[in-house]
Amino acid sequence: MSKTMILLLAGILVGWVAVSLLTKDFVGTFLIAILFGVLLGYGVKKKEMD
Repeated sequence: MSKTMILLLAGILVGWVAVSLLTKDFVGTFLIAILFGVLLGYGVKKKEMD
């Protein structure tokens, strides 16, 4: 994985934790959906570049 992808995933996790702490509602469904979308988009882009 590239540095950009790692920073994107770290940003998503930090944002999710921050929002979850503020709302006191740790819902993993949204986190999984966002991560799935990012990874799917990354995979499609990488496949198109090859």
